[in-house]
Amino acid sequence: MITNKTQPLWSYQEAAAFLGLKLGTLYGMVSQRRVPHIRLSSRCVRFEPRALEAWLSERNVQPRPPQL
Repeated sequence: MITNKTQPLWSYQEAAAFLGLKLGTLYGMVSQRRVPHIRLSSRCVRFEPRALEAWLSERNVQPRPPQL
């Protein structure tokens, strides 16, 4: 069941723009299963915006404190 709170799924172009990646890079990451995606069929891939946001925040690297 779809509710009106559900965000629409993104295409490769929309996800690549959000992530700041070239389209070919995103295709490669999907084929290597390095980025969260939904495969609707063998040739149809979509991306859930919230999953991509969570994936990005998991990869946030905190800076080291300065060494004296």
